[in-house]
Amino acid sequence: MKDRFREIVSSFFISVTLINVAMLILGFLFRPEQKFGYEVFLYPLLYGVIGVIPSLIITTKKELSVSQVIIRKVLQCVLIAVLLLAFMFAGQPFSSEKIPSAIGVAISVIIIFVLVNVIEWLLDLRTAKNMTKDLIKFQESTYN
Repeated sequence: MKDRFREIVSSFFISVTLINVAMLILGFLFRPEQKFGYEVFLYPLLYGVIGVIPSLIITTKKELSVSQVIIRKVLQCVLIAVLLLAFMFAGQPFSSEKIPSAIGVAISVIIIFVLVNVIEWLLDLRTAKNMTKDLIKFQESTYN
């Protein structure tokens, strides 16, 4: 449970950082003239929470095969995109002007999702290497 919580919190903060970058880029591309107040700082946090909801919902304690993990990740990405698009565009009249923004958001979600997973994988890889080094040192000290 503790590891799962740590994983979710790590994913949240990585996501929020990347969401800030995506908002900056999308803002410059689609609405460079728009200015914001301090309330804009709340949105990356909300989007980060929405982004970790699928990780809380789609969970299992059993070991998954590689294909099951891939399917799970694809479902998580699609669910995150749907949730964020619904949150951002719900209640607004649909117009052709919103299509480029929606596509930009969807592409950003995919890129951020992939980057979050790559960063988490790299952090896990580093941890595994450190644990392996420590285990080798322990074995050498025990048997020598």
